[in-house]
Amino acid sequence: MKKIGLCGTGKMGKAIGARLIDKEYDLSIWNRTKSNSQGLIKSGGKFFKKVSDLVDEVDIIIVILGNDDALKNIYETKTGFKSCDLKNKTIIEMSTTSVDYMKELSNIVLNQNGSFIECPVGGSTKPARDGQLLGLMGGKKSEIDSLDFFFNNLFRRYEYLGEIGKGTAMKLAINLPLLVYWQSLGEALKLTSQNGIEFEKALDIMMDTSGACKVAHLKTGTILKAYNNSLDGSSTFGLESSLKDMKLMQEDAIKHKNHLNIVSQAIKYIEKGLDQNLHNEDAACTSGLIAKNFN
Repeated sequence: MKKIGLCGTGKMGKAIGARLIDKEYDLSIWNRTKSNSQGLIKSGGKFFKKVSDLVDEVDIIIVILGNDDALKNIYETKTGFKSCDLKNKTIIEMSTTSVDYMKELSNIVLNQNGSFIECPVGGSTKPARDGQLLGLMGGKKSEIDSLDFFFNNLFRRYEYLGEIGKGTAMKLAINLPLLVYWQSLGEALKLTSQNGIEFEKALDIMMDTSGACKVAHLKTGTILKAYNNSLDGSSTFGLESSLKDMKLMQEDAIKHKNHLNIVSQAIKYIEKGLDQNLHNEDAACTSGLIAKNFN
């Protein structure tokens, strides 16, 4: 049984870590804030203060972090991967970043004699906890194939897409329709509310039509809370993360001399939410906010 390292115990990291412990893997953990890892530690995970110390203990390291600054802390500091001997170590990078930065991270690992698998994931905390994520992989196919026994514990499906960067491009593409959906649903509900239709009834009808996306039914509570000004900070994917991903989409389009018009407009709603200090509220809250008072 291979020893697994986990760098990052945010919401997704915690869920993946719990899944691995359930599957009886020997789990080692690194996170900038130890208190955020207490649940996994109590379940048997071993905490390390330094990434370099964790590297010495494990065979495979999953990295799942929220932004590029956190990734730099893992890869580019004096106790990070850039300063470690990664021979016989495999880094599985699940964070969402830009295509170009994913390639940079790969080069850091390869320069230290390690193996690098790009693997941003589709799904939220419950699929992560249940081993039902979608894995979007780039790198050497032979290395990915050799870990099929491991990936089957985490994914309902994983796809090999080719060279490093293609998994990231696919992840951004998957996120785009959903992130702009919440804005379009909000505008649709504004049409109903401005014509005197009771909000909860209109939302219920929308959920029973082609106006509902696959996961919309799971977010009606959040949308209602936003409309009624009773948001409570619960989120599986917050506004701040939404803005980060949308800007990554824009940057990639510009790099290829394209422009994402729908994303550019949707960002304005996200920024309005951030102006109201709703950074950690679920992305779906914009549907209720737009219908109620966002212009």
